[in-house]
Amino acid sequence: MSSVSGPWYKNPWVWLVIALPMSAVVGGIITIFITNANQPDMVVDEYYKKGKAINLELSLYRKTKELGLEFAVKFEDNRVVITPNKQHPALKVELVHSTLAAKDFDLVATPNANGQLTATFEQELTGKWQMFIAPMDSSWKTKTELALPNPTEILVQ
Repeated sequence: MSSVSGPWYKNPWVWLVIALPMSAVVGGIITIFITNANQPDMVVDEYYKKGKAINLELSLYRKTKELGLEFAVKFEDNRVVITPNKQHPALKVELVHSTLAAKDFDLVATPNANGQLTATFEQELTGKWQMFIAPMDSSWKTKTELALPNPTEILVQ
């Protein structure tokens, strides 16, 4: 003796019971599409060679400290402005995105009349980045982590 009158699809409770599991299924499918479209880059396979390169790079960082090099870096209007504490003819600047290797790029910063080194770039910089600065002969190297956009000057040692 049921008190339900009319067809089942006109009862709102039926649609509530169906909607809850269906929303979980739709959310799962959307999550799969998002993760497949934004895959992180793969880990390097040649660990031994990478380890040797890291040791070489560490000696380049130590050399920067020994030379007492410091740089004030500012990003403004698709341009990086580097103010060094010692003059350099030109510097290599490498910007590496934390998770998306396709966004990585290199610049050559050249001096201007104010004693600063500048370089321009095309893309909009947002998110977490690592910035590497080195001379053209790669005799030393320094790095820092950045969260961009950042309107303030960043000190790199």
